[in-house]
Order: sequence, then C-alpha cells, then structure tokens
Amino acid sequence: MTDIRIDTNPRATARVVGLVRGATIDKGAEVELQHDALLIAWHEASPWRISFAGIDGVLYRTRECTIYLADGDVLELTGDERVRTLALQAIDRACVMPELTRGLRSLGSLRGAPGAAHDAWFAPLLAARRAVHGVSDPDRQLELMDAGNIARAMTAAMGEIAVLAVPHDAAAQRGIEAALEEEAEGMFAALERMNVAANALRGSAGDTKIADWRRWVGVVREVYAAADDAWGRAREELRT
Repeated sequence: MTDIRIDTNPRATARVVGLVRGATIDKGAEVELQHDALLIAWHEASPWRISFAGIDGVLYRTRECTIYLADGDVLELTGDERVRTLALQAIDRACVMPELTRGLRSLGSLRGAPGAAHDAWFAPLLAARRAVHGVSDPDRQLELMDAGNIARAMTAAMGEIAVLAVPHDAAAQRGIEAALEEEAEGMFAALERMNVAANALRGSAGDTKIADWRRWVGVVREVYAAADDAWGRAREELRT
C-alpha cells in the first residue's frame, strides 16, 4: 500500500455473497469506491451505500475480497483483478488521518497566550501531525506518530519552557518542570492509552484492522485534547 491516495473512483463487476441482517445475499453487482463509502449497485435492486465507518476490516486476494461490516455481517466479492484494486484503495481511504487540532481552544489563539512557550508546548504535536499528513497506511502512521516519542518530546519541551521562563535559575527551572509535568498528567495518561491502542492495531488481523485503527485515532484525539487542556493550566503556572 502506498502513502498517496488515488482520487479516482475505481469500479469492479463482482458476485456478492454474504449474510446481511439475517438475509442471504448472492447477486451480481457493480461495486464503486467513493470518497467515503462503498457503493454496491445491484443489477435488479436499489443500491447499497456502505460508509467506511460501517466497515471493520477488509481482506483481499487476487480476484476477491471479504468485507467485514461493523454489525458483524460479512460480504464476499468475487470478480477480476479490479476487485483486489478496489479492496486496497478501500483500506487506503478508510484510514486517512483526520484533522487533529480542530476544536482545540489554546493552539494558535490569543486565549492560548501565543509566544515562545506556547510554540514549544505544541511543537511535538504539530510535528507528529505534519509527519502523518497524506499517509494512509496504518502501519506507517504508527511509526510516524509514536506515543513514546511524543511523550519524550513533550518532556523535553517542558524543560525548554522552564529555561525560557527563568533562564538563569536552575533550581527554579526544575520547579517549573515539575509543575508542568503535574499539569500534564492527563496528557501523559492519554499517551499511555495511545501506546496500548497502537499495540492492538499492530497485532490486529485484517478483519478488524480498520476498526482497530479507528480506536487508535480516537485515543490520538484524546492526547491532543488533553495537551490543549493542560496548556491552559500550564500557562497559569508560568505567570506565578
């Protein structure tokens, strides 16, 4: 899988077999991959639109793929090599990293007291976000957005902020670092949960890969929100 998403909407003619909501399906269809969903156009029935949010995983082979739906149902698609291409791109599009900083109150706002300390605090998070921009391979995302690396970078940022606050007083710097780390306990706890979710994603099978990726992204969001919340308290520490 590449890190570059293809914008075209691939299509495939396939035989679709499965069990959906207690009903057995065995029909021919035209399957199209849209921006955020899989469209199954039946030859003699109304089309189905399956959002990526409703897909837990996709397994593919040379001319067939299996789609595992979030409600436990399963669809088997059989056709030519275009079915495999469609499956690969479905995984690619389903795992696009969402915007992580939208809704943060302190980042880049006057409320967040922008300045050198503010920039140092958010720098590790912004660097991680930039690193995964355009990358849709979950395994590569895990490498680029590692919880341990972010935790170490945030700890280093707190040291930098302490030096900015009291450049000539080592004892005061240690006190500020300790205070900042205390205010950031929630963020560090979220980073620990992020690491657990990342390990689960690394070990997940194809039938749950997308669902496990969504859970990991959910915890990543928690990290960013916790860091934003912590900065609101940290800047008060720097004013005292």
